[in-house]
Amino acid sequence: MARPTAEQDTSDTNDRIASVLEQLVAQAPVPEIGYGHPKFQARLREEGFFDEFAAPVYQNGKTAQARGLKPETIEHAPQLRPGKYLGGKVDVAHDAKGRVHLFYPHAKVEDRMRFQAIVRDFDDLIGKIWAEMHVAA
Repeated sequence: MARPTAEQDTSDTNDRIASVLEQLVAQAPVPEIGYGHPKFQARLREEGFFDEFAAPVYQNGKTAQARGLKPETIEHAPQLRPGKYLGGKVDVAHDAKGRVHLFYPHAKVEDRMRFQAIVRDFDDLIGKIWAEMHVAA
């Protein structure tokens, strides 16, 4: 029986090593991208998770979040002029610290339902106030 040459033995060993490495790659766990991972942080930035108003905006005494809002809403909300809008239902005020406050009736379910009939969401509220503010000017 003929003995394999060193050249044949090396190529056979290399093929086995390659096959084992391919199996290891196939069995490797899927990398988990957690909160601190740069890819996850980039995705949060793209989705607007870290968006903020130029000046604080308050809605009935609570801080309004810019997260998930349209870019024009984020831009227009801090620029609203004080006054009454939407038939006197929404009052816009500024305080000494430059914060914008939006006030409208919301204590009762009926108040919230009536207001929901006028505006769909915060984007719609700011859009309607912005439009009314520029028509009046």
